Amino acid sequence: MTRLRENSNAWCGRGLLVCCVLIAIVAVIPYGRDARTVVVFSMGLDKIVHFLGFAFMAVLAIGAGKGLPLWKRASLVLLVLVFGAAVEWFQYYLPYRTFNPLDIVANTFGVLSGVAAGIMALQTGRRRAQSA
Repeated sequence: MTRLRENSNAWCGRGLLVCCVLIAIVAVIPYGRDARTVVVFSMGLDKIVHFLGFAFMAVLAIGAGKGLPLWKRASLVLLVLVFGAAVEWFQYYLPYRTFNPLDIVANTFGVLSGVAAGIMALQTGRRRAQSA
């Protein structure tokens, strides 16, 4: 367990890379029409998935940047934001996918929420380490 904590930056970095690859693949493959019509609480299920996926990626970006200068951590988060917009923008050019600006909004709110959760987790970890 100690070894995992020591390499948490590396694990988060690898996880972030895997998430980027998976999201890029899922964003370019065609899918059936029924997947777009699932609605949860008058919001498309895909918006919830966008939100959660990019929140997770932001947490991984914060974890990967732990111990780095603030500008490098901010750069990682900015890259996740740009990646979210780029994936959606790329779908505009795919004839079997649709561009939806609300997906970018869901991605952005996911990143912001993930950053808040990641920062809170780091602060909690620091407090525990200081009290131990």
